[in-house]
Amino acid sequence: MVEAVKRSELTALQRQGLERLEACAREGLTIRAFARRRRLSEQSLYQVAKVLRRKGVLPPASRGGSKASSTRREAAPKPRFVQVLAAEATTPEPAAAWRARLPNGVVLEGTSDLARVVEALAKL
Repeated sequence: MVEAVKRSELTALQRQGLERLEACAREGLTIRAFARRRRLSEQSLYQVAKVLRRKGVLPPASRGGSKASSTRREAAPKPRFVQVLAAEATTPEPAAAWRARLPNGVVLEGTSDLARVVEALAKL
């Protein structure tokens, strides 16, 4: 929370805003949800939070959301990359004589004569 000396340096409106932001954090709500629930101006809460951060009363804003407090426990960030390991095939698959990847991602493979396959597809 805030030290007594810093609280005493705030204006009455800033103290009131700080109390509201602390209540918002205690309730675990976003500023938007808190403002709607209490019928307050969302923008005025964001503005007072900005002023209080500048004065060092509140910690710097965290990126990526409008959470009321960065002191609340947040989930660990999701990894950007996931390690993928290739496993050896248990049964070897026969090598395809031809393979075609369509624009929609479908892969066609075959061991028969490709010319006959194309001819059959053209009739469809």
